[in-house]
Amino acid sequence: MVRRVGLGPVFAFEWLTASRRWQGYALRSSLVLLLLLGLAGVWLGSHGGSGDLSIGQWAEVGRGFYAVTSLILLGLVGLAAPAATAGAICLDKARGNLTLLFATDLSDAEIVLGKLAARLVPVLGLIACAAPVQALATLLGGVDPMVLFGATLVCLACAAFGCTLALTLSVWGQKTHEVLLATYALGILYLLAAPAWIALSPMLPGWARPAWLPGNLALLPYNPIVLVLAPLNAAPLVPIGLGAQARFCTLGLLTSALLAAAATWRMRAVVIRQACWEEAARRAGRRTWTRRGPIARLARLLPSPSLDGNPVLWREWHRRRPSRWSVAVWGTFGLLSGGFSLWAIVEAVDGGGPGPGEMSAVLNGLQVAAGLLLLSVSAATSLAEERQRGSLDVLLATPLSTRSIVLGKWWGAFRGVPPLAVLPTLVAAALTTHTGFAPGPVLIGGLVVAYGAALTSLGLTLATWLPRMDRAIGLTAGAYVVVTIAAVPAGMAFFGEGPGEAGPGVASASPFWGVGFSSALFGGKGGQGQEIGEHAGWLAFWIGAYGLVSLFLLLATLKTFNRCLGRIDDPSPDEGPCSRLARTPSATLPDARPVPDLDLRSRPADQPASDH
Repeated sequence: MVRRVGLGPVFAFEWLTASRRWQGYALRSSLVLLLLLGLAGVWLGSHGGSGDLSIGQWAEVGRGFYAVTSLILLGLVGLAAPAATAGAICLDKARGNLTLLFATDLSDAEIVLGKLAARLVPVLGLIACAAPVQALATLLGGVDPMVLFGATLVCLACAAFGCTLALTLSVWGQKTHEVLLATYALGILYLLAAPAWIALSPMLPGWARPAWLPGNLALLPYNPIVLVLAPLNAAPLVPIGLGAQARFCTLGLLTSALLAAAATWRMRAVVIRQACWEEAARRAGRRTWTRRGPIARLARLLPSPSLDGNPVLWREWHRRRPSRWSVAVWGTFGLLSGGFSLWAIVEAVDGGGPGPGEMSAVLNGLQVAAGLLLLSVSAATSLAEERQRGSLDVLLATPLSTRSIVLGKWWGAFRGVPPLAVLPTLVAAALTTHTGFAPGPVLIGGLVVAYGAALTSLGLTLATWLPRMDRAIGLTAGAYVVVTIAAVPAGMAFFGEGPGEAGPGVASASPFWGVGFSSALFGGKGGQGQEIGEHAGWLAFWIGAYGLVSLFLLLATLKTFNRCLGRIDDPSPDEGPCSRLARTPSATLPDARPVPDLDLRSRPADQPASDH
């Protein structure tokens, strides 16, 4: 085997291909635009945007600049890194390219490290684009440049870990959306580990707290959000400085190296074993998921759409079985959401004081935000996955109308939204027992359904417009996260956050704030001066607004579906099965010769066919 210096030809090919795509440049430009919008929001929200500020006020603006830019960069890196690497191995496995690479003299390390580096470099480019903007913001004061350097180290560790984790899961995963779903689920669990431990550790009895168990604040120095924002607080819960940020970066890089080593070690064996399984299943004439268990038999008893009503929806409902990865991710989410919701309901009904109600509202908002993030990954999958493997072409060749196909795909993806609204509605119902505001749970449930409907339409639209599944999934999840995070500071900055102001209502465009703050307000924990009736009007407005957005995106998908996928438009009712390809010319050219009459049926038998 030839020994090469560097990352090898895999990196050269992948990087050459990626550098010619316009999406990378568009992503960096979008990051700079988001940073500028964040800076503008902080400036307009600080002292009315006036230029006559004191040194202390300038320092406050500088701290706001640092917080907004760091959170935007951290959130975008956390989304872009897994999305860029989730299909690195599983796509080549599905296409058969990885098996061909095994027949060359390339080593496993060259394949893994080449693919990892080619996808990590654009993510590092995002950090490099944001660094000058953050450095210039430090000239306003209020932020130590070393704090900015530490935040860059945190973002670097998150980028490396996110790319490597998605690549490692891609070795064992079969589909891109499954890998991305598992990566985002692990990221959510990691971010929520520290606050969950703070809330649960005091409740443990003495016999369940051994000496080696960490304290309730021990996980905070390993949370990236805390590491970025804690230096701005004059009295943080735990002392965090450059040393803690450098330690986090070192641990992140070491963990990434271990994951890359595990992927290199097991890639060849796993790929060959999965190829043998697929070949055995193909020869047996059946797939592995056709083995029906008790859950599948129970699902058959539930009401389902009919085959005659919409064949596409029937196929989505019956034939599209969830994989083991999807079942594991959604099962874990269901168990955690159910347990915390049960605790929140008990605390809301029996507990007194502001603590239990506020905690229940926060948990309500978190479970909705996390559930919709996982749903955003699956929203574009129904259409994009079939488009990628070519089975959508068979569906387009059938006599089914475009409307039936699009609506069947939409309803198939939307069916996961109503279950997400059950637990938040129950928690809101428990909280409203303190105020007696009966419409509160209905508004919360309707708001979750409206969020999910808009997200489903967005995923279907992007899957129609974009040929690559990873881009459609990444943009859907990215747009959702931007709205979830940016709506709160934008609403508070431009519309005010005090009593009687419209800021809290405008910020309800964010699923986390819309469900969390509304639950607290309906439970009597929303703060002094907040009107429940006025906020209920804002919720009704956002339900209608998101419903209109969903309808508009669905109509846009119907309008552009045939053109994007290369399908002939449906014939009109007065036409036959084949539409006309060209119209009859309205006028005859001057030098055109007359066409002889070839209609023999209207001509007498004794008349000759032509005079010539």
